[in-house]
Amino acid sequence: MINLRSTPIPFFLLLFLCFRQIAFAQEPTSNAKLIAQYDSARTVAPREKIYVHLDKAIFAPQDTLWFKAYLVDATTNVFSKISGLIYFDMFDANGTLIETICVPTAMGVAWGGIALKPDAYKAGSYTFRAYTNWMQNFGDAYIFKKEIKILDFIKDENVYQLDKKPLPTPRKISARTIEKSKDIDIQFLPEGGNWKADRMQKMAFKAVNYAGKGIEVTGEIFDSKQNKILDFKSNNKGMGYFMMVPILNEAYTATINSTEITKTQNLPKLASSGAFLQVNNSYGSDGLAINVDSDLPEQEITMIGQSKGVACFTAKFISGKKYKTVYVPKSLFPRGICQILLMDGKNHVLNERNFFINRSQDLIIQPSTSTSVYGLRDSICVNIQASDFEKKPISGTFSVAVTDDNQIQKDSLNDNNILSHLLLASDLKGEIESPGYYFNHFDEQKHNDLEALVLTQGWIKYNWELDKRPLFKAEKEFTISGRVTNITNKPAINGQILLLGMKKPISIMETRTDSNGVFIFRDFPVLDSAAFVVQAKNAKGKVGTLGIELNEFQSAPFLMTAKNNLTNYEEPLDSISKQFIAAKNEEYEASFKSGIILREVKITGKKTIKGSKNLNGDGNADITLTEKDLDKVAKKTLGDVLKENIKGLHESVKPKTGFQLYKVNGSIFKMIIDGVEVDYFFTNFDPTSKTEYLQFIKSYFDYYNAEDIKGIEIMTSGKNVNNYIKQYEDPFTVETYVFVEVTTRTGSGPFLRKSSNMFKYNPPAYGDNKEFYSPKYTDQNKGNKKPDYRSTIYWNPHILTNEKGIANFSFFSADKKGFYTVWIEGSDMNGNFGMKALKLEVK
Repeated sequence: MINLRSTPIPFFLLLFLCFRQIAFAQEPTSNAKLIAQYDSARTVAPREKIYVHLDKAIFAPQDTLWFKAYLVDATTNVFSKISGLIYFDMFDANGTLIETICVPTAMGVAWGGIALKPDAYKAGSYTFRAYTNWMQNFGDAYIFKKEIKILDFIKDENVYQLDKKPLPTPRKISARTIEKSKDIDIQFLPEGGNWKADRMQKMAFKAVNYAGKGIEVTGEIFDSKQNKILDFKSNNKGMGYFMMVPILNEAYTATINSTEITKTQNLPKLASSGAFLQVNNSYGSDGLAINVDSDLPEQEITMIGQSKGVACFTAKFISGKKYKTVYVPKSLFPRGICQILLMDGKNHVLNERNFFINRSQDLIIQPSTSTSVYGLRDSICVNIQASDFEKKPISGTFSVAVTDDNQIQKDSLNDNNILSHLLLASDLKGEIESPGYYFNHFDEQKHNDLEALVLTQGWIKYNWELDKRPLFKAEKEFTISGRVTNITNKPAINGQILLLGMKKPISIMETRTDSNGVFIFRDFPVLDSAAFVVQAKNAKGKVGTLGIELNEFQSAPFLMTAKNNLTNYEEPLDSISKQFIAAKNEEYEASFKSGIILREVKITGKKTIKGSKNLNGDGNADITLTEKDLDKVAKKTLGDVLKENIKGLHESVKPKTGFQLYKVNGSIFKMIIDGVEVDYFFTNFDPTSKTEYLQFIKSYFDYYNAEDIKGIEIMTSGKNVNNYIKQYEDPFTVETYVFVEVTTRTGSGPFLRKSSNMFKYNPPAYGDNKEFYSPKYTDQNKGNKKPDYRSTIYWNPHILTNEKGIANFSFFSADKKGFYTVWIEGSDMNGNFGMKALKLEVK
């Protein structure tokens, strides 16, 4: 258990409460109602944020991805008390879910590892995700995502070697596509959303290239008579803003210049009337000057200052009066993304303006070592001193990754970290390039760059419709639950429910249904790739005719992003990645030469299906789908599974007769279930019907799900087919056939009767018992021949500082000379967090 201080009321909330009292005194009814709406939304639908520290983002085959998650309340940044379970997904580049695990939290933190097994994880790009079930109520915005890569190793003469062959020849790219790739997209975004004529106003802009990355541009603004009004220039991320007084009935254009292209674009149209909003968020100033210009027909306008679902202040005034300025102290707002809203009398948003409040409130992490230079296989001890921004020692939880700079590139100045994610990236839509940049030695330039960022990048909404019910529940722990009903669909009360674990060692749990037929199993141990059978019996212990509805976890939908078609093969490996591959190859070759490992020999075994009635013998088929294969698509119908695995399976018409049936290319499709041909049960009730047989086969396709089946064996050629023709058809037939042998779990044959009181369930792997292996070298083993070319030198997800803010850890260096990056980040889980990187040299 982590020993942390009790959670204080954040200072900004105290200020917020004081300001609210002032607001109530001015407008007691309307302000109180507005504040109550904000409070209700945060009560009904509180938000969570999650940040995950990974040991690295580039991996070799058979590596393990190590992670630590920090789950916090989105408003206060203290550890979340909403959820006690975090899900971690891995998706490939095609958006296919490869693996899901769930890990329990302790005071908001959780850690573990995902083994990148070669049979599941091929070389390529993957997306790592982390979220709670509760987060799914708010869409994709709050899900943590990180792209990782598994580098390719080409095996040549049974030795892993750096691929010396050229990359695959890129597909031919048209001149039009190449020209399009040089294009830039630029958006001009007036402050507050409307561009007001005859008023000095800020115009923000953002330029991105064909791949969606920010690109540095310069430009000029011209009026309709081609008079140059001003010059503008972006920062190196393609963002910036300029001040301008546009004239009514004038049209403006911008000429934009990049290194490869010049283009012209119209600026937004001017508005002569409406509500307009300006926020002066000057660097070094203690307050905001908020200017409102409204000539709407006389009505009440509400101004709200908010952040992360908290209304920090409210003000009301009557429109129709030109130019009003409101001065607000920045101390009313918490650190991070904030927003000013203008709303009309019907609470319709007229304008909104994002801004960032920054204060030096980071945890101070001071790592130290006895020396900055170490030898190979040397012992390295790192001491940590942690304090808050007032330099008071803090007790906190930290994660540490030590990586070899020869193989893993880490940029402590620009890469995403716990600060940049929880304070910035988690509250803005879209990708933020180099998010760590904005928090490294904050100064006026970074303040201005942050202004450009928040003016051009959308803010994640925290509002919630109070009459809307959350669809996804907050999970405090891992459970298996469901509902049992009888044949009349009424609850099976006091039913006996058995949960049988199918993995060794076999485990059995038992519970009873309540008055609503609901059951739940709790208190699970760590489960690695678990599979269960849930069996329901009535109150008398009889099977009866019961149905089970299980509450199965559904992974959050995966939203594919547009890929740059030009970079499928053209993007070369960077030098660090090449060194990473070379180091792994060198380690493998050295281990082989020393006799520590042998050349890999692959033995391909025959797939078999227990209980199969295959006439050719178990597993003797052209295509075999085992229980393991079918578990991956458990909810798909038999028909869908067959169509996905038998190329050419389609509906067809028999010549001359016109009767419809299934064929595989030109061969007639026949199905056997548990050794019984389904055709045996076909009765042609209507001789004139051409579709009756096809519908008969479809009934089997639709009735069975993959979870009902142990295995499928598909015979398409040779002896495999001949044995079935001899058994079920005229041996002298001129027709060709494809036979499918289906082995069901019940083994009861094609009688369209499931074992309704049993349900097979494959939940996500729960918990994690993986531990990072860090070798220890002594005088006795320091000289052993086994090479040590680790890319992750050390990983520790659970370092706790004591009441004096002190902790330490130690590890041994490997066999590569160069520099190591020691990356430390963490939190006191009371709303404060920090990050620090340290460089060490190994000679």
